[in-house]
Amino acid sequence: MCFYDQQIFTCGDHKWGRFRAHCNKEYRTGETCGMKLIFEASRVGTKCQMCKKHEVIWRKIAQAHERVKRWESEGINPVSTDKEWDNIAQWQRELQDINMMRHTKMRSI
Repeated sequence: MCFYDQQIFTCGDHKWGRFRAHCNKEYRTGETCGMKLIFEASRVGTKCQMCKKHEVIWRKIAQAHERVKRWESEGINPVSTDKEWDNIAQWQRELQDINMMRHTKMRSI
């Protein structure tokens, strides 16, 4: 139960900061017990890296959908649209991975 700073992002996620103080259970110099308690929590005015990455991927998917829609209306090569659909599917898998990481992180608190 050693004490650490904590940063809380606008999205509600958090990040552990630097080490601040030892607890009374740890007697070895320079070692921590492994349990983290909050010494000081500070709010950060930005979103976490996972949320930023999530937004970037959503923008890529929206742009790809727009391109596919335009290409299909113009009658452009269907091979290009198939490749773009493959890219969209890959980005959607990345979004699922990000959501899974977020849920496991929130469950581990």
